[in-house]
Amino acid sequence: MTKGIKVGAAAVLFIAITGWFYFTPYLAVKNMRTAAEKRDSAAFSRYINFPSVRESLKASLNAKMLSEMAKKQDGNLFAAIGAAFTMALVGPMVDAMITPEALAMMMKGEQPSLGKSKPTAVPPAGTSEPETETSMGYENFDQFVVSTRKKGTPDEPVALVFQREGLFSWKLSAIRLPL
Repeated sequence: MTKGIKVGAAAVLFIAITGWFYFTPYLAVKNMRTAAEKRDSAAFSRYINFPSVRESLKASLNAKMLSEMAKKQDGNLFAAIGAAFTMALVGPMVDAMITPEALAMMMKGEQPSLGKSKPTAVPPAGTSEPETETSMGYENFDQFVVSTRKKGTPDEPVALVFQREGLFSWKLSAIRLPL
């Protein structure tokens, strides 16, 4: 084998590995969507770091509640008790909300319900589910964000934040809700 062929083969191999490395989060998102469409919660759950997602959501909800309560409090003792009570409910509420089914709904741009879910009707033939606007991209080397919302709505998107685990695998680690 000549030196030129070796250099060319090494360059092709480097480009292939770099390309694979770059597209792994896109592949993880595609596999999550496929699992969600097939309603395969075991496959879907493999792409989620549940403790990290729950903690990030609890932290952002608590921070939002604290800022809202600080605006309204004005030294009112009952407001302080109400804020403490509300913050105590955030943990169990988030734990109940962060399930494979609820996360699959968020990936479709839908908001999960916190109460008992009503069975959703299958759309009649010829109609499709609501379309979503989705954008994806790297925030940094180890963080990839998927933003999604229903098409045509002025709502802020839900951002799903993926963290790199190892070299080629990605897991959902945080959710940024439009608060």
